[in-house]
Amino acid sequence: MPEEHREDGRIVLSDPRAIRALAHPARLALIEALLPGQELTATEAAALTGLSPSATSYHLKALAKWGIVEAGQPRPDGRDRPWKATGRSIEMSSQVPRATVLAEIAMLDAVLDRIRALVTGFLERQASEPEPWRDALELANGDYWLTAPELAEISRALRSVLEPYKRRARDARPANSRRVRVTRLLVPRADGEEEDAGPGDAGPGAVAGDAGRGSARPEDPAP
Repeated sequence: MPEEHREDGRIVLSDPRAIRALAHPARLALIEALLPGQELTATEAAALTGLSPSATSYHLKALAKWGIVEAGQPRPDGRDRPWKATGRSIEMSSQVPRATVLAEIAMLDAVLDRIRALVTGFLERQASEPEPWRDALELANGDYWLTAPELAEISRALRSVLEPYKRRARDARPANSRRVRVTRLLVPRADGEEEDAGPGDAGPGAVAGDAGRGSARPEDPAP
């Protein structure tokens, strides 16, 4: 059955089967393309998944089963109906602790694999990138001593910084712009991990996608 939809455009998934349905690289590619508002036929979407139109249609229907995507209005030629997202972001939420953990871990594995592929792909072609983009990659990670309210405030602040760009439509993008993956991962470390790594970022240069939890959330990346 379809999952919950909120008025602010959030699709909230609480059924482990719905969350696990996202744990496939083709489906992640489809979600990334459709969440910003783009509509694609199975044939057009096949170019994103690297699969045949029929295989891509299968994955679209699997997402539609949980109310994540739906068929849009027929195009004038009437030959192929496009698909569209039913919201602008996806969150994972469970009323029962641990009920969705295994499904979320499966989805997380798929998300991290996709991010790794994007990063390594950039590194492999970095030397051939235009000079302004050549050193764009940033990878930073570090430990900070924070209270739970402070961590929540940092999360809100990061979302606020990105909000103006998240809502930028494809037809309103600036000249010379390109899609940039921004990944945020804020995770409290386990009790007893007292090593004082010191505050601040550690690690060279860069990356970033959008996952959050209470929610684990693929948010609409730039179209």
